[in-house]
Order: sequence, then structure tokens, then C-alpha cells
Amino acid sequence: MSIDAITEKIVNDATEYADGLVSEAILEGNSIISESMREIDSIHDTSVARIQKDTGAIINKMISAAELEARKMRLAMKQQELTAAMEAAVDQIANMNQKGYIAFLTYKIAETGVRSGTLKLNAKDRKAIGKKLIKAANEQIKGGKILLSEDTIEAKGGFALISGDIEIDSSLETMAYIIKDSIAAKACDVLFKTRT
Repeated sequence: MSIDAITEKIVNDATEYADGLVSEAILEGNSIISESMREIDSIHDTSVARIQKDTGAIINKMISAAELEARKMRLAMKQQELTAAMEAAVDQIANMNQKGYIAFLTYKIAETGVRSGTLKLNAKDRKAIGKKLIKAANEQIKGGKILLSEDTIEAKGGFALISGDIEIDSSLETMAYIIKDSIAAKACDVLFKTRT
């Protein structure tokens, strides 16, 4: 065999071997690309699912927070309106006719169970009904010895009754505060029945 033939054979064998390596490299590269694409798709699908789940959770939290805030606002509004209704009731009692107001306060004084003590009124009531109220209260209470105090209270109406070391605060505001919790549910039903 001649050198040219040997050289040609070596070149052909080398070319065939190189072509085989290139084919294997292409096949392996395609395999790697396919595997990488599968991994990318899997990561993408997992990421999308996680994002959707996280977004759903965030939206649910935001909705819950908004609903809670709305409930708080409704409750605050109900509290304000209930307070306004109680203040209106206090004003109505404080401004009722003199005979009815004296009868109301006489009943509340007798209800305390105190037979002797000093009664404080606000300045307006002390001047307008003080003496009449003391007379009516002492007539209502058997053996009543209630006296009118020179001191006054800061209230829209009602009284403070002092007997010994005990002072009973029966201002109209205190009476309203005491009954507010017990009537709150019923009052809210009346106030908000038509607004729901």
C-alpha cells in the first residue's frame, strides 16, 4: 500500500471517528437539552403553583383583614349611636316636667335604702327643685332624714347621696352607664333593625 493510500485511510478513519464523536456529542447535547427543558418546565410549574397558592393566601388574608375592619367600623358606629341614644335619654330625663322629675328622683332615692344623709344635686336642680325633692323624699322614706347639701355635683341631673362614709353616685350619667350594658343588645336591635 502506498503512503498516499495509508494517509487517505488514516484521514478517512480519523474523519469517521470524528464524525462518530460529533454524532455522540450531538445526541448527548440533545439529551441534556431535553432533560434541562423538562427540569425548567417542572420548576416553572412548581413556581406557578406556589405563586398561585401564595397569592390566594395573601388575598384571603387581605379579605379577612378587610372584613374584620368592616366589623370593627360597624361596631364603633353602633357604639357611637348607642352612646348618643343614652345621652339623649339622659337629656330627656333631665328636662322632663318638674313633677315627673321629682317623682323619678324620689323613687331613686328611696331605692337606695338610705334613710338619713345629705343629698347633692347639680346647681340648676338644687335651685329649681331642691327643697321640694327633699320634702318628697323624706315623705316617701319612713323616718327619712335626708338633708339638702350646699355642695353641688357636676352632672346633667340626678344626685349623689352621702350617708356616713358612703357616697352613692346616682347622677343620670351614672345611671345610664350602669344600665347601658344590660340594654345594649336590645337597643342595638331597635337602632339598627332597619339598617342591616
